[in-house]
Amino acid sequence: MTASEPLAAVRIGDWKTGKWGYINKMGQIVISPQFDGAKSFSEGLAVVREGDWETGKYGFINKEGMYVINPQFDNATFFSEGLAVVGIGDKCGFINKEGMYVINPQFDGAGSFSK
Repeated sequence: MTASEPLAAVRIGDWKTGKWGYINKMGQIVISPQFDGAKSFSEGLAVVREGDWETGKYGFINKEGMYVINPQFDNATFFSEGLAVVGIGDKCGFINKEGMYVINPQFDGAGSFSK
């Protein structure tokens, strides 16, 4: 969480049945716990997971908790330089903030763009 991304992911409940949501700096829940997995916000979007670790799908929400990119990826990372690494099967590619592939899944692994 950075100063420009003042929301933190929190889980309510245990590891099996708990759900993830987001709180602000005052500890108030601002996005209700409803996701099976959640990562920090970056560039205005956060990665969330629907379903379990093995078969769940990843998508991206905005700071209002609304899906901007529906869960459809087998894995996903945060946005950096306007792109996020996503996995489909055993291949990685890059999407933009509209969920469109900029680089199709073709790599066995990938890291985030930086400068």
